[in-house]
Amino acid sequence: MLRIFTRLTRCAALVSLLALCSPVFVHAQSYEQLYSDYRDSLYQIRLIERSSNSKAGLGSGFQISADGLIATNYHVVSEAVSHPEKYNLSYQSVDGQEGELELLDVDVVNDLAILRQKGNIGKQHLELAQQTPNNGETIVALGNPLDLGMTLVPGTYNGIAGGSFYDRIHFSGSINPGMSGGPVINRSGKVVGINVATAGNQISFLVPVDKLVALLEDYHRESDDGALELQPVIHRQLRDNQQRIIDAILQADWKLRPLGDAMVVGEIVPSVQCWGNSSENEDETLEQIAKGCTGQDVVYLSEEFDTGRVEYEFFWLEGTDELTSSRFYSAYEDEMSAFFPGNSASDDDVTNYKCHQQFTSQPRISGKAAENSADAAVDEDEVGESEEAQKPPKSNGNREPVVARTSYCVRRYKEFPDLYDVFFVSLTVDQEKRALVSHFTLSGFTQESASAFTKKFVSEIEWH
Repeated sequence: MLRIFTRLTRCAALVSLLALCSPVFVHAQSYEQLYSDYRDSLYQIRLIERSSNSKAGLGSGFQISADGLIATNYHVVSEAVSHPEKYNLSYQSVDGQEGELELLDVDVVNDLAILRQKGNIGKQHLELAQQTPNNGETIVALGNPLDLGMTLVPGTYNGIAGGSFYDRIHFSGSINPGMSGGPVINRSGKVVGINVATAGNQISFLVPVDKLVALLEDYHRESDDGALELQPVIHRQLRDNQQRIIDAILQADWKLRPLGDAMVVGEIVPSVQCWGNSSENEDETLEQIAKGCTGQDVVYLSEEFDTGRVEYEFFWLEGTDELTSSRFYSAYEDEMSAFFPGNSASDDDVTNYKCHQQFTSQPRISGKAAENSADAAVDEDEVGESEEAQKPPKSNGNREPVVARTSYCVRRYKEFPDLYDVFFVSLTVDQEKRALVSHFTLSGFTQESASAFTKKFVSEIEWH
């Protein structure tokens, strides 16, 4: 989506022109014919700010039925969903014809929306492909980049990209701002995907067309040909999505990796990718080894609110002989004071965090943590704002247990009150100059899902 405040630099314009000129000359006529054949089914989607009656955002869309249904990305129209009193939606055809749009149904997980033209209905629509392209097959993205007019960008179909909870086609072509929601067609003119995002350098991503087919079927099944009430629709989609994610995670084989004196969780599922790093502070008295793992995508709800994130990270800190215990813990606190939730949300979207703090212990030899750290329920009403930590537990065996100070924080979604963001941090405090920090964030999960993940997470860490 293109915001009206985007700067239209000469460089961006040049990139767009190069994209137009990239196919070799032998294909120029066939691409030109494709554009000529299907241009009348393409539209610019406009977010109109009511007070000023001016454009506040732009995207692309395409007609998918003879009765005027238009498909685009959810993020193109999301502000009209979040603030219907402030925004209208309209379209403009390639020939400059304008009209209003009615928002009918959305799929926030797959970033799709279905709208209907009001008044005059376009005479041409695109068909949705029933067959998946072959890897390496040339497909063509259509859209409205940088508000410069409709553009055709050829590229290559490279299958479903890995490393995500959400299916996205890897497309080697340049999708620029403003092309979001436009169709990607095969040489027969049938839609195989929908423009959604780019990583630059000819790496872009498309929503597979089968997601649009499913949304269209859902709309016809649930509606009487009118607009659906969107909040219950989005709520159901978010709940189903978090359940799908948590089921995949809990059923996976959690492989552990060494970090300092501990064995910590690695890549649980392919959708979660882990990275590592090590560093020393300036006076070389505190060494840190870090391991961070995160799902690569989130569910976009609005400019200020995203959800569906799973991330966890571990830090092993060790002080040198020159560092005193008190200075180690002072540096330790400084290093760990910068934790924050992985997803974005505003005060309009979520409540304030409520936190439960306590000391927990874990046997060094069994690999099973005391589950009292996992029993901090997600029930917001039972979590205090700033409860005092309990006293450190005592050892029950020959080897002293690992003792940690644990914080378990939750905030509730105002529009979806059975969904929560969960923020967990555990800092070991049983050694003078060695410590492990464990942290995870879950965004948009139910009480049951978050509790199951927490118990699994704290019980998996093992100690040498």
